[in-house]
Amino acid sequence: MELLMIDITNVLFLSVIGLYAILLGMILTYVYYDAEMRGMNGFVVTTLAFFAGTVLGTLIWIALRPKLKPQPIPVRS
Repeated sequence: MELLMIDITNVLFLSVIGLYAILLGMILTYVYYDAEMRGMNGFVVTTLAFFAGTVLGTLIWIALRPKLKPQPIPVRS
């Protein structure tokens, strides 16, 4: 019967791990699409951001990323 017993510390620990995994996925997805939008290889930039420490790597990417080129807006006449 001890296998069915739910301990609140285990639930909290797994909740924190789950939230961290979701946040990690969201951050790395942002870095990937931002790099692709700026004309760089998103997979390489995301991998570097992950191995540099996700938060630190993301901050480095935000500081050193190339400027976004303005896109012309098509006008119908």
